[in-house]
Amino acid sequence: MTLTSPTRARSLSALTLAGMLIFTGCGATTAVPAESAAATGESAVPEQASLVPAGEGKTTYPLALESTWGTTELAVQPQRIAAVTPSSDDAEILAALGVTPIIASEWATDVFLEEALTQPIPERFTTGDSQFPVEQIAKANPDLIITLGADVSEVYDKLSSIAPVLSTATDRGGEASVASDWEHNIRSLGEALDLQDKAQEVLDDERTFFEQFRAEHPELAGKTAAYLVYYGAESGLQYHSSPDGPATTVFSRMGFAENPNAAKFEYRQAVSPELLSLVDADVIVFSDNSDGNYAEITELPLFKNLEAAKDNHVMLIDNRAAEGEFIIDGVTSVGNLPWALARSGPLSSVWAAKQMAPALSATVQR
Repeated sequence: MTLTSPTRARSLSALTLAGMLIFTGCGATTAVPAESAAATGESAVPEQASLVPAGEGKTTYPLALESTWGTTELAVQPQRIAAVTPSSDDAEILAALGVTPIIASEWATDVFLEEALTQPIPERFTTGDSQFPVEQIAKANPDLIITLGADVSEVYDKLSSIAPVLSTATDRGGEASVASDWEHNIRSLGEALDLQDKAQEVLDDERTFFEQFRAEHPELAGKTAAYLVYYGAESGLQYHSSPDGPATTVFSRMGFAENPNAAKFEYRQAVSPELLSLVDADVIVFSDNSDGNYAEITELPLFKNLEAAKDNHVMLIDNRAAEGEFIIDGVTSVGNLPWALARSGPLSSVWAAKQMAPALSATVQR
């Protein structure tokens, strides 16, 4: 499988955040939904029909899909769903519901995503100059397009002329709360897909997992954590555990306490030398996305003077995304852990916690 490289992951995250911050209000519009096979009474291709589980009979159709940019109407339970958010957050939530999108981003190749999918995603799109390849989406003939937490102000009218559009982006500057609020997103999708019970099951399973996780790892309770990502000399060191950061949600559910220094940083803020003392915590999770150049930071006197560094409470993630793996304490694992921590979805958060648990436990007890 092909996994996102460190540079690619950073660029994609920046692209998504930038798109979320550029908001242009549009008046509400109503689009005529593309007729699905179910709506016309025609037989769908068997392998396509199996992309979506049978409905639970709880959603009342037609269903109005209201968004910041307009309103579309979903006539029946959709069977061909286009997951077009470049970050692949939408593909992850679909997979958690047992749904396989008809088309999704080329970056939707995470280990936890592929393990959850019941079958391969039929078609991929490449994110180039445009975040949303409208023509390719149209050719996939979806009967629902989902754009969770993404700014579609420039393409909403085009997308809604293809099929009904489900969007959860709600306000200017709301990228952090919307992008990381997968609980809201999965409830919205559960209603649209007539899979409300399944959505609740995913929520319950995730909560149960972390309840058990905290019970099995009392050594993490009450400790503070800081999550840093180093991208090399060009892009520098960034702080990823601000209060609104996706990784913060994962650490909190693992049992870590709120870090009082975290509020002094914005999500992905560059950590200059004069700010380095503020990244201290009971444990520092340090992701090296610089192809092995992490000593450029960890050997700095200012870093070595941190209490976490002096106590040997620094957990290094040597991210080898180009090889599709990462290394912690000499143990090589498959996947892209930093990318999962940038997501905080129903699959990524659980997977990330499992990957970090042994090393985190050992780190805080040294």
